[in-house]
Amino acid sequence: MSTIKFELNDKNEIISYVKQGGIVGIDLTDFDASKLPDDFFENYRSGYYMLQNNAVVENPNYVAPEPPTNSPSNLEKQVAALSYQQMVDSQTINTLQQQNAQMAYQIMTGGNA
Repeated sequence: MSTIKFELNDKNEIISYVKQGGIVGIDLTDFDASKLPDDFFENYRSGYYMLQNNAVVENPNYVAPEPPTNSPSNLEKQVAALSYQQMVDSQTINTLQQQNAQMAYQIMTGGNA
């Protein structure tokens, strides 16, 4: 008989499993692997299955977690806006410095450039 070990939460939902060994600091429940649903490993997601009456069953209360969003946070948006503004300001300063240098040259040469 091969066994699998489950980590269960307080609702008896299977939140992780190991086929061999254990997880240090985590209480695991042994289960006869031959009694697993045929599609257990293909469909497994944390909380999708639960241990009920010594059987692994689909959790009727399972709700798929929201996928993480990869959009920037408000802080990242603010930093990007400030960086953009700094770049625009730097370009403006560079343009003004070039104009000042040209005007100074024209003044020094008497406008005959």
